[in-house]
Amino acid sequence: MADVWDQIARYRKVKVLADGSRLLLRPLQEADEEALVELFARASREDIEWFRSDAADPNVVRRWVDHLDYRRVFPLIALVGDQLVGDATLHFGEHYHRHLAWVRIFLDKQYRRQGIGTLMMHSMIEISQLIGLQQLYGEVVINQAHVIRGFQDMGFRHEVTLQDYFITSKGDLLDMAILVLRMVDHTGQF
Repeated sequence: MADVWDQIARYRKVKVLADGSRLLLRPLQEADEEALVELFARASREDIEWFRSDAADPNVVRRWVDHLDYRRVFPLIALVGDQLVGDATLHFGEHYHRHLAWVRIFLDKQYRRQGIGTLMMHSMIEISQLIGLQQLYGEVVINQAHVIRGFQDMGFRHEVTLQDYFITSKGDLLDMAILVLRMVDHTGQF
């Protein structure tokens, strides 16, 4: 298994974007701290609201980088030139959840709808398969139908909706879709 983690730590994917710029996907490293802080500093307050913790707070982001442990949380970043434009993470389960992970993704507004998020998600699926995970979970607020469709286009199924699971800064309650990609199918086994 150590070889798999070494392989994941060296993961790289390159793509040329429609405008001719070069996109690089690779794991987050300690040296990327300021670039990650800048990514979230460029984000709107509305975008930051979707995070579990306040990504606009540089101290929160610094703690993420200071505690990098690819076996707990695997962060994959997207770079266009020297600018960090996206961050996707796999949050690994433990004990009886060790066969699954939760996936989260964020892209700079300027780089959305260019296929970067799709490439990042495909990379996260590929990495999950290398590790031997059986399921990936995504949580998407129900009013983000285009994001839900994107997950479904990659094979995720909308398994359940949690009512009033998310509360906005204005106090509005929103339903949360739980999407699941089963990479190992145990259907019909008992």
